[in-house]
Amino acid sequence: MKLSKSLILIFFLSGILSLAPAASAKAPGPMQQKAEEIMRDTEKYIYGMASGEDPEEAYHAALLDMVRKISVTVQGSTLTEMENSVGADGNVTSSELFKSVIESYTTPASLEGVEVMDLDEGNGFTRFVYMPKENIRKMHARRRNNIADLARTGVRARDHGKVDDALRHLYRAYVLLQSLPAPSEVIENVDGENRVLANWLPEAMRDIVNKVSFGIASVKPDDTDPDNAGKDVELTVCYDGKPATTCTFKYGTSTGYSSLITARDGMALIEVGPGVPMNPLKLYIEYMFKNENHANAELKPMLDTFKGAGLIDNRFLLNDKSETLKANKSESKAFQKYIAAGANEGVVPLEKKESRHFATNIDRILKSISKHDFSGIDSLFTPEGRKVFDKLIRYGKVKILGNATRDTYDFYPFRDKIMCRSVPMSFSFENGRQKFTEDVIFTLNSDGKVENVTFGLGSTARNDIFAKEGAAWTDYKKMTLVNFLENYRTAFALKELDYIESIFDDNAVIIIGNVTSRLEKVPGKRDDLAFASRDQVNYIRKTKAQYMEQLRRCFSNQDYISVRFSDTDVERSGVGGETYAIQLQQDYVSQTYGDQGYLFLFVDFNDEDKPMIHVRTWQPERNPDLTPNLPASHPRSGIFSPASF
Repeated sequence: MKLSKSLILIFFLSGILSLAPAASAKAPGPMQQKAEEIMRDTEKYIYGMASGEDPEEAYHAALLDMVRKISVTVQGSTLTEMENSVGADGNVTSSELFKSVIESYTTPASLEGVEVMDLDEGNGFTRFVYMPKENIRKMHARRRNNIADLARTGVRARDHGKVDDALRHLYRAYVLLQSLPAPSEVIENVDGENRVLANWLPEAMRDIVNKVSFGIASVKPDDTDPDNAGKDVELTVCYDGKPATTCTFKYGTSTGYSSLITARDGMALIEVGPGVPMNPLKLYIEYMFKNENHANAELKPMLDTFKGAGLIDNRFLLNDKSETLKANKSESKAFQKYIAAGANEGVVPLEKKESRHFATNIDRILKSISKHDFSGIDSLFTPEGRKVFDKLIRYGKVKILGNATRDTYDFYPFRDKIMCRSVPMSFSFENGRQKFTEDVIFTLNSDGKVENVTFGLGSTARNDIFAKEGAAWTDYKKMTLVNFLENYRTAFALKELDYIESIFDDNAVIIIGNVTSRLEKVPGKRDDLAFASRDQVNYIRKTKAQYMEQLRRCFSNQDYISVRFSDTDVERSGVGGETYAIQLQQDYVSQTYGDQGYLFLFVDFNDEDKPMIHVRTWQPERNPDLTPNLPASHPRSGIFSPASF
């Protein structure tokens, strides 16, 4: 049964009245007089008032009172649209979503410039909060800009074959759109045309999903299953006829769903346990990513409430004509082709005869991984190389994809090293929440011993660098940049604090953008009369020691960490010799924390053995003030750059 608009409005107004303090019989003081003036000026201000047992409780209750009033101002124009857009599947009612909109307005990012007054009398605490209504319009404008940015980011990810990133951003844009007044009237220039986002966003998501295809490349016994009853199933995953750069999905089991599985460059491995229905095998492309809701405080209330089921048909059926999973020969050939493509890095590899010695050692290491027997291979590593290899093996339960033969990886000279690229592997974790497919890179010394192991950068990010043209962009310099970013990414996954500390200059500029919320006394006002709430995104500079301590605490609380890069943009700086500005979109995921934002690194490569980061910034969203001369649709719009320093 749907609640009428009037009933919902009564529900919220009753909550407001319950929080309002009792009227005082005493003559109003100066602050009460000011509060009454603000309450009368309804054209200019919106306000809230409440009492509590302590100042913080009173403040937050007053804030909630004001937020409810803000939400009621958009209720009339959005509630009907909510009923039409989310009520069809029965998983969420318009009233539930409306309450989540209210909660989204309580985040610090939404309430900038809130003024607080102390109206305490007697034994209680009473707080009066208010803000100009112009701030609400600014908040809606900022949300609208965020929606457009999410949509444009989704389009760029789609164009790079990054199915999961595209769907994640488009879905979040659609959910945030529901918090605006009259969402069906929002029009933005996305994908080269003016789009009515309420219609275009779900259509764009459906179009992406319709261009995804899965195929069964192989079915093998799961050799880690003691009863040998499970199956390892290798899948090809394509988007628009080409290997999907990344695509995250799950499969149906007898009790629900599997953990999320991320395909990479057209390849994925799933472990089908005993009792899983295989006729058909049901796959579901992920687009809501609820495990990452905590990465966006402003969106989290709505993402938690908005089920999203029924928005698009994300189900795929495999093997629906047989009771047992069967491999397809054409898919098997395609799978091996995708593996071989990972070895083609856009630079010239060693001839086969020159790399025979290195290949023999890598073959032995890969066989040890396949057999889960790591005895007798110490001589193939340097001491540091074995240490890193052991960390990688412990990163998660690891399995090699496809038939790892000499034809599926290549060797590249790099300085006095040899790099073996790329061996695709699947990593799963004990908590069962996530599985990743990664390209693994082995770095060998001139004696053929492995001295380092890293996770690859990903085909899209690699190609962004290898596609650079001009005399300054030699193969050597391209490999230098790729190698650095792969080491950087791997250091976070394997929690290599020593390495991270070694690549930051002692005087590095480290800036982190975060949302802060605190009460401050207003300068020039009597101490007992007025406070201000400073709720905004602040860019905080940290010392190297402070940043390392932050990482140390973060690493100690996480079983696994995955760092993904996209929208890679690298420029050689005009000063300082071999210095480069690197802009990246970064997704950081762990089992308890995640964030999404934009990373900027200014790196000095003059000492090739010791690259040094002089500037590192991270921002949760684009800031147009940083790039006033760039249009909002530009990939570098609103992101830190060398010009910012």
